[in-house]
Amino acid sequence: MPTPAPRVLCLCVATLAATLTGCAAERLKAVPPSHAPHLAGNWTLDAARSEHVSAAVTSLQGQLHRLVRKAQRDEQAGEHEARPTSGSQPAPEPTEHGRDERRAGPRAGSSSTLQEPGVEVSAPMFGAAWVREFIGHVPVGDYLGLRLTRGQFVLRSAGGIQECTLGIQTAIAFGDGGAVQTCGWDDQGFVIRLTPLIGPQLTERFALSPHGELVMTLHMSDHGIDVRLIRRYRRTPDAVAPALLPTSD
Repeated sequence: MPTPAPRVLCLCVATLAATLTGCAAERLKAVPPSHAPHLAGNWTLDAARSEHVSAAVTSLQGQLHRLVRKAQRDEQAGEHEARPTSGSQPAPEPTEHGRDERRAGPRAGSSSTLQEPGVEVSAPMFGAAWVREFIGHVPVGDYLGLRLTRGQFVLRSAGGIQECTLGIQTAIAFGDGGAVQTCGWDDQGFVIRLTPLIGPQLTERFALSPHGELVMTLHMSDHGIDVRLIRRYRRTPDAVAPALLPTSD
């Protein structure tokens, strides 16, 4: 799981302000509720009761492919509607400038594009960035060390350290652009939310099961994407992260 601090970006102030305004309705609480679960401690992965990363990634890739096919169908439908019908006036012969523009335009069979407000991106390339972000936020290894103070969340795994300051919105790198990271409490547990300027939202949620397990849920949603991964951890007194990676993924 990457550490956000080295990836802080200087984002466009106007765009960032608009994003923060949109997130205000779902503001997380910096102060834990009275019934907040005790999440701090050392945890080991219960591989038998955790979902496989490969299954979630396969689902995400399938959803991305469906988005690409939809974009291709919409593009073909638009080209069909733009063709002149029988009896209509023939299109004027393009000028030399128009011929140059046509030569420079997209060729038949080229990659379709997914449209975002003011942005046009290659669907396969942009989708790969979403897959990388999803995988990159799955804790590496079988061990988690979780520490929560009044103002900071720190998560340690074999992949490194992730930190988040409660009540502070931070601009970080995400996919092919940037995202606003917020963290705090809601009624169900502790949440880290990444809201990209372009792309689906990524949410990490940490809660306790009725049996005292730490349940980590990774959820990527919006923009036609909805994929979820649930990992379960057992509390352990061991504070040293093992070198072995999980064998179940």
